Amino acid sequence: MSKANIVLNHGTLTVSGQLSRNTVADIKNTEYVDWFVHGAVKVDLSNVSKADTAGLAWLFYLLEQAAYYSCQLSFSNIPEKLTKLITLSGVDGLLPIACD
Repeated sequence: MSKANIVLNHGTLTVSGQLSRNTVADIKNTEYVDWFVHGAVKVDLSNVSKADTAGLAWLFYLLEQAAYYSCQLSFSNIPEKLTKLITLSGVDGLLPIACD
């Protein structure tokens, strides 16, 4: 099992590895405050190797936490498999996609 690796660098939160029910539970809630103090954060998902519905739910949780901290959050480089999961889940258009 691969874990999710998350690095914040100059307002870009790079997520790599797996976003699954086995990995998202390991991401510490206390880290969110540090991520969202920037006012605007772009979440780069280009290095996500696998995502399931728990991973997708975690992305929506991130969006909720960002709103709580008045941070504008957007997502970029969404892998094709995650895009298909978003479509199959019926949540197209609900994640703010960054314009690169």
